[in-house]
Amino acid sequence: MCECVCGLLLLLAALPAIAGPRIAPATPAAAGPAFDVQQQTALLARVGEAVALRCRVLHLADRAVSWVRSSDLQILTHAGAVFTADARVSCYEAPAGPGAGDTGSDELLGDILTSRDDAGRVTGAVHTLRIERLRMSDSGRYECQINTEPKLSLFFNLTVVAESALPVVSVRAVGTNGGAVWGARGGATRLTCEARYEVTHSSAELSADVLAALPPLRMRWLHNGITLDPQGSRGGISLDTERWAGRVVSRLTLAQLSALDAGRYTCAAADRSATLLLRLQGMDDQDYEAIESEMETMQRDQAVARVSGSPRSQRAPFSALLLLLLPLVLT
Repeated sequence: MCECVCGLLLLLAALPAIAGPRIAPATPAAAGPAFDVQQQTALLARVGEAVALRCRVLHLADRAVSWVRSSDLQILTHAGAVFTADARVSCYEAPAGPGAGDTGSDELLGDILTSRDDAGRVTGAVHTLRIERLRMSDSGRYECQINTEPKLSLFFNLTVVAESALPVVSVRAVGTNGGAVWGARGGATRLTCEARYEVTHSSAELSADVLAALPPLRMRWLHNGITLDPQGSRGGISLDTERWAGRVVSRLTLAQLSALDAGRYTCAAADRSATLLLRLQGMDDQDYEAIESEMETMQRDQAVARVSGSPRSQRAPFSALLLLLLPLVLT
């Protein structure tokens, strides 16, 4: 018995040597400086105005950010200090320091966007290069640089244009017959609009740099002044959108057409719009005029009801509209 106990004790004592040395769990290496992957690197501005190039850097630690003009390799700023005699140039960055925030969220510290890690610590900041009173010669490439080894660079393209060369948005209906689209009750129809950027002062085409700096065009649809929602209670509404540089084509498809779908449709992008008239077979001009008049009355009453809070004002016009359209639906 004693021999068995002694043998067991010897075996327990030898276990660490048999199993080998204990290895401490690996700790993740600290993340080094990096650029945020989602940044606006193409910018468009007018002569005489100001522009801000915003470079978002993560985990900068003890490194520094510089702004360099690529055309002459002039260092404009470094570590928050201006290194050029051009008084139009300035720079600033986000204030560092801990703060509350949702995990992985972006928030505004002052006027500057910062990012936070999983523990809520500030891990990055936006380093901004600002140029006042822009000139045409300010167009070109600017480098946001981190002094790592090797260095990290993110390039920004600035395009400065004259007031007359600034693009405008144009919207037009496509595939209409005198501005009208025809459909049959119970069937389906499609309305199409195109929006694009154009230069008004000449027939010159927009350069690739200008197109890249322009915000993407987004089309919205309205029926008799009311925004259409493909997920709304009406159902049977679908939107198909194709995009190119400086151009978008939107197609609105309506299924199971009824008299309620007839009327004026508006496609709008930015501050421009175009109008289409959906006409259903068997309806005459008086029917459309009556529908539009009643829709206008309903919209006015709904606006009054929102102010007064009276639900009765919202129900009455809709009931009247149903009574008006009932003979059209039954025929």
